[in-house]
Amino acid sequence: MKGQSRPSLSRRVLWFTVAVMLVTEVLVFLPGLADVRHRWLEAHVATGELAVLAAHTGQNSQIERREVLRLAGVMSARLQEPGHPFLQLAENGQIIASDVADLRSETIFDAIGATIDALLFRPVAPLLVVSPSTQRVGALLSVVLDAGPMTGELRASAVRIALQGLAIAVVTGGLIYWTLVLLLVRPMRRLTDSIQAFRADPERTPPLESPTGEGGDEIATAAAELAAMQRELRTALWRNARLAAIGTAVTKVSHDLRGILSTALLAAERLQLHPDDKIRNSGDAIARAVERATDLVKRTLDFARQDPSAPLRESVRLNDAADEAVEQARAVRPTIAFNNRIPPAMTVQADRLHLLRIFGNLMRNAAEAGASSLQLTAESAAEVIVITLSDNGPGLPVQVQAHLFKPFVAGGRRGGTGLGMAIAQDLIRAHGGEIALVSTGASGTVFRIALPHPTEMHQA
Repeated sequence: MKGQSRPSLSRRVLWFTVAVMLVTEVLVFLPGLADVRHRWLEAHVATGELAVLAAHTGQNSQIERREVLRLAGVMSARLQEPGHPFLQLAENGQIIASDVADLRSETIFDAIGATIDALLFRPVAPLLVVSPSTQRVGALLSVVLDAGPMTGELRASAVRIALQGLAIAVVTGGLIYWTLVLLLVRPMRRLTDSIQAFRADPERTPPLESPTGEGGDEIATAAAELAAMQRELRTALWRNARLAAIGTAVTKVSHDLRGILSTALLAAERLQLHPDDKIRNSGDAIARAVERATDLVKRTLDFARQDPSAPLRESVRLNDAADEAVEQARAVRPTIAFNNRIPPAMTVQADRLHLLRIFGNLMRNAAEAGASSLQLTAESAAEVIVITLSDNGPGLPVQVQAHLFKPFVAGGRRGGTGLGMAIAQDLIRAHGGEIALVSTGASGTVFRIALPHPTEMHQA
């Protein structure tokens, strides 16, 4: 694939250069030939006029007049001056011209058309040329010429002009081609080579060393952005590799750790039954610590084993799911108040277990942060269902807000795992939705969840 795609831009530049050469050749060739024809006609018209004037200056015989016509290279000539009888010089018999060239009104396009016509269609027909007199002001000169010599002159000039135009076109095309190769093709090849190599082995391929080109043109900007993107991707890959290694290590030690924690929890339960209050309180503290450690291991494993497959969608009543999920918050704070204002009939096409985890993680986080009341509302828009969860907790620290949905960001509270929000965001995005922090502060925190409308999700 690399071998096929690399010459593509070069071929396009080459064909563009060839097209420029052809256009240059045409622009040089046709006007040049037209100019040759025009100058040839003007020269013969001038000699024809001189022949007419010379033939009528004295007593010339018919033989001498024919010799003057032959030397002038014309078949007949007529000079018409206002207020004077016309002067004419012609061979015996009437000469019928097949075409007329009026130099008084002929444009460059007319001249080009007549030149092509003379070369291709009527090379030897008599031609009547009408032109203003070059010797007498206001006089009109009409000359009949044999077009054969003109055609021969045009053909000889065509070869000469074609060679000159070809030389100009080759030089111009070569300069254009190599300029485009240096300024466009080579920088683009460097970019594509870097992209292909990075795609094949991103961990071992170094980023593009420096932007290609000078100044701030588009290719230099693209190279700089590519280099920055490659550095960010390499950093993300290394970070993800380390997280994967940590997840693998945690998975391997989780079984043994659970066994150790089970033994510690059993010892704590025995201490809780001791008649001494101090020993019993120590047992309670150990039991709580073991439960937190167990919960941390469980959440970490859940995050590492999270199923990336599509959720199993079914019709779920949001009101019922919220009532069921709030029990997770009450396990942390039994006295927490919950105001479920979602319409009882509102449904969404979603994975019920995922929806419970989303609501449960958000509500449990609020309870762990110190909220004493929760409120959940929902409204249906044109394409989405917007769910709003608000609490009266102390709010999120500023340094946590920017990294709220990243793994292992604990939201500033003690004992948190920092996985609840990351898991909730992943599950919501798996449903095609989004979650956002609307506001947070001393008066509480508000989250907004947008899930695709049931009809949209059903079609998906």
